[in-house]
Amino acid sequence: MRNKKTHLLASLVLMAYAALYIASSGPKVAAPPPVPTIKAPDYDYAPPEKAPAKSAQVVFLLVDPAYQEKFAYSNYKIFSDFSKAMAADYNESLTAKGYSVRGPFEYYDQVVYNDKKESDLLLQVEIDFDINGSNVNWNSFSEYVSGKGRYATYRTAYKYAGFFILSGKVNLVAAEPLTKEKLWAKSIPLKQKQVYIAPVYNTLERSYNVGFSRDPGVINPMIEALQDYYKQVFNTSWNHLDPNELAPLKKEVLEIREKKKY
Repeated sequence: MRNKKTHLLASLVLMAYAALYIASSGPKVAAPPPVPTIKAPDYDYAPPEKAPAKSAQVVFLLVDPAYQEKFAYSNYKIFSDFSKAMAADYNESLTAKGYSVRGPFEYYDQVVYNDKKESDLLLQVEIDFDINGSNVNWNSFSEYVSGKGRYATYRTAYKYAGFFILSGKVNLVAAEPLTKEKLWAKSIPLKQKQVYIAPVYNTLERSYNVGFSRDPGVINPMIEALQDYYKQVFNTSWNHLDPNELAPLKKEVLEIREKKKY
């Protein structure tokens, strides 16, 4: 009788181990894919040639490129990176053309009188972008917050997808440094682009704050479009910043200063 009980107990133990083995070897739930990372933008321009230093005999006062006030997204890093990189590459481009450069200064108001007076021309770069979101579709849903059953709480959240229409131009202005009187201007039109987005994160408001701040599904495709714009702007700017066209403006600068008693 004792042997039968021992065999029965052993059988039960084996069955329990078998059940555990079967359960552990069942289908495994795949882990969710990792959230994509935000790419580092490649904003860089290499001048195609280099003139002898100071050969243009013109001193430029350079102020950081700035967005028009109507552009609502200029403070987001995705767009401030674009304008900051432009400041460095305009400095490099002017130097490669044979100009001397004072700056770049973040704002015109930061420039002291002596720097203005010792400069022949002020270069202002104005970025005029427009982002049209009429082709972005929004859907609201109730997002679970906390609690269970009838005590569960929810909030309204939004999902969105579609594409932006990005367009704009960059304006170059050469002016007298003390009075800011405009002497020369060029506009660089940028071809309209459809920027398709696939947001990773939902948002609690119908705005692009989360998207432009930290969503790789929004930021990465926008960076690709901006990189293309960057190349267009500098390839065209290189041709516009011709010393044969800009150096003669020094005569007009002298006339303005004589008239204004500077």
